[in-house]
Amino acid sequence: MQRPQEAPSKHEAVYRTIRERILDGRYGPGTRLVLSAIARDLEVSPVPVREAIRRLEAENLVTFERNVGARVNTLDDEAWEQLVEMLAVLDGYATRRAQPLIPAAAIAEAQRLNDALRRCADGPADHDEVMRLHRAFHRTIYSHADNEYLVESLDRVWDRIDASRVLVSSWPARRLSSAVDEHDDILRNLRAGDLEPAELERCARQHNLNAIIAIQGRGRLG
Repeated sequence: MQRPQEAPSKHEAVYRTIRERILDGRYGPGTRLVLSAIARDLEVSPVPVREAIRRLEAENLVTFERNVGARVNTLDDEAWEQLVEMLAVLDGYATRRAQPLIPAAAIAEAQRLNDALRRCADGPADHDEVMRLHRAFHRTIYSHADNEYLVESLDRVWDRIDASRVLVSSWPARRLSSAVDEHDDILRNLRAGDLEPAELERCARQHNLNAIIAIQGRGRLG
């Protein structure tokens, strides 16, 4: 008999709440995180809030500034570009590792997510929903890479990208229509299983780098 899942501790619940608010944009880039105000809002003491912010600082989602306190990290263009380059390298390799392992059901789920993205491209779209679908599409594939540290690293990079809000604000309008076609190409290659692993990795890597080209007008990796 499966044991019921235990409720998170107060400290864990506070951490999850603040983290979620950073990732979904309620605490946007540059927002000052005032411990006392957050504690009042969450009806807790400042202690779990302070602990949560320390954990978020370790994840590079928050930065402490002298005489200011904690702020949600803000990425300039150069830092954002470097982050997406890291995503491209990791995601390309993870897609290669997933190729011989991903089940047909996962490919079908990724196709469902991409079909939903294509419908978003055909009309007015909720940008946050677009980015949720986009991230879910990629995770459906890379979660089947046989390296838990690789998957964990990709999740962390995606968290920082989500927190930056750059893709949420720019990606749907500048990139969505072409990205869904590239997604279909990746799925087609995964289904066929006949593309050389190195070539599949290159295609998946370039797909991610195309976001930089579309948004910044340049790309340094290929």
